[in-house]
Amino acid sequence: MNMEVTSVSKRPERLMDAAAAIQVITSEDIRRSGATNIAELLRLVPGVQVARVNSNTWAVGVRGFTSTLSRSLLVLIDGRSVYSPLFAGVYWDVQDTLLNDIDRIEVIRGPGATLWGANAVNGVINIITKSARVTQGTYASVRGGNEERYLATGRFGGQTKSGVAYRTYAKLSERDAEFHPDADKFDGWHMAQAGFRADADPRLHDHLTLQGDLYDGKAGQRTVITTYTAPYIETVEEDAGLSGGNLLGRWEHKVQENSDTTLQFYYDRTHRAQPGFTENRDTFDLEFRHHLLLGSRHELLWGAGYRLTSGATESVPTIEFLPANRTDDVWSAFAQDEIRIVPSRWTLTLGSKFEHNDYSGFNSQPNVRLLFSPASKHVFWYAVSRALRVPSRLESDLSLTAFFEPTTPTFFRLQGTKDFKPERLTAYETGYRTQPTERLFFDLALFYNDYTRLLSLESGASFTEPSPPPSHLVLPLLIGNGMRARVHGGEIAGEWRPVTAWRLNGSYSYLRMNLVKAADSLDTTTEGSTEGSSPRHLANLRSSLDLPRDLGMDVTFRYAGSLPAQQIDAYTEMDLLVSRRLPRGFEISVAGQNLLAPHHAEFGGAGGAPIDVERSVFGRLVRRW
Repeated sequence: MNMEVTSVSKRPERLMDAAAAIQVITSEDIRRSGATNIAELLRLVPGVQVARVNSNTWAVGVRGFTSTLSRSLLVLIDGRSVYSPLFAGVYWDVQDTLLNDIDRIEVIRGPGATLWGANAVNGVINIITKSARVTQGTYASVRGGNEERYLATGRFGGQTKSGVAYRTYAKLSERDAEFHPDADKFDGWHMAQAGFRADADPRLHDHLTLQGDLYDGKAGQRTVITTYTAPYIETVEEDAGLSGGNLLGRWEHKVQENSDTTLQFYYDRTHRAQPGFTENRDTFDLEFRHHLLLGSRHELLWGAGYRLTSGATESVPTIEFLPANRTDDVWSAFAQDEIRIVPSRWTLTLGSKFEHNDYSGFNSQPNVRLLFSPASKHVFWYAVSRALRVPSRLESDLSLTAFFEPTTPTFFRLQGTKDFKPERLTAYETGYRTQPTERLFFDLALFYNDYTRLLSLESGASFTEPSPPPSHLVLPLLIGNGMRARVHGGEIAGEWRPVTAWRLNGSYSYLRMNLVKAADSLDTTTEGSTEGSSPRHLANLRSSLDLPRDLGMDVTFRYAGSLPAQQIDAYTEMDLLVSRRLPRGFEISVAGQNLLAPHHAEFGGAGGAPIDVERSVFGRLVRRW
């Protein structure tokens, strides 16, 4: 209950005092999870669905709307947004941070738009890495197995004579393809990444951070490309080229005891070359924020920011963004006041984010949060929030043509529109936390989400297109705002330590989605496909046991309900990690994932029949000195 979090208020506060549904994955959770990437770690959070589509692709969702691009989530790494403004979402295959360098992952279930801005609709995933001061010395790790073929990582941390702490790291990994019913394996995954971080305290009240990463890799993909000439479709299996880098700087300055400021900038470069489509994107972001205590009852946080993003695309004629190159900017400001009505008992938080973008103009995203603590170990909280997913190039500029019928020939064409409005959520949440004893903790959250202006596919009037030859019939599908949804559910999580050496964590999540189309909407596909892509029930039970002779054993059981739209049955799986610390800084471990079945499907959408995730066993050797 005393764990420190920063994602709810953009300042340190006790998890117990956060008026939001928030879960923290600690560095110890990461070490003992056996997870091999960030997406897998998110399985530890109640209300978060993580499904592996193939070897290099995941579908992630919070409180519904699960998809491979996680469009309703905002994902941050040390304050740097990794949300792509092209297809509006997150490419999980290039979020390959060294897991041992992560201090914690804070996951907000529910809107976080008042502080973090647009697209923080269903949740915020904030990945916070360790300071260079706590990663001194040398670290090396080697892992290998039947699916995780190999992962080699190395890190060195030191300090200059002037007191600047630094670290550098590098990693190289390769994963085998998953189980394919047609035995046509194409989805192998290879990544290389390196980076650095430096932390300095040039003066008593200043802290500086500079960090950056470079990555390069390949991810196998199967893509069906439409052509205007017979045979009209071509299935291509080849590696997508993934490369890029980023640089982030942050200056934290304490003005006086009751006032501090933060100035942060980052630059992000991405290159993605997949079958039929290539994009190069450059993003520059600048943000300033000021935290100020006004007496004993008001705590004010305000700030402003600017983001410039520029993308250049190349593609086959049936996949086009018009124009091919585009530069956009976003201006933003926010203010939030935490009012202690009755100190240590009633706290009211009021705030709003204001943004202007090139697609939908000016937007505001307010929230109201109330925290009530009747006793020191009991907290109730309530929240009403509005959050927006703003238009992207996908809704505005995309022209995607797909083959339908050969005799005419006839094609479907998905067409973006300039008048697409932001998708809007009004969320009503309440929660309760309690720690009745030192060894027992419970967290309950309930929510009702009202979505309007959701994306729909509206039929347009067919027309004949003579060029490119031969002449063909086009059936247009226009992107519109013709859907709305009402979603409700809840999550309950608990932690119990029967004895000091044994920790039990459990969670259960319930979700009910109801999508309906507007009276004038002609959409016939979105309702069923969206509702049926998120499980109604999720459950997780994890046991972490410390044994004699520095042995550790961690067992996780997880259950996911069926996905009718993806033709995926409900499944139960088990992960196991056995580890032992050895003298001279060595540690060995053996892990097994998905041990209850040779293979099982978790999500569709990889082209053709769903691909099954295989049972995986690997060993790891770690040395610290």
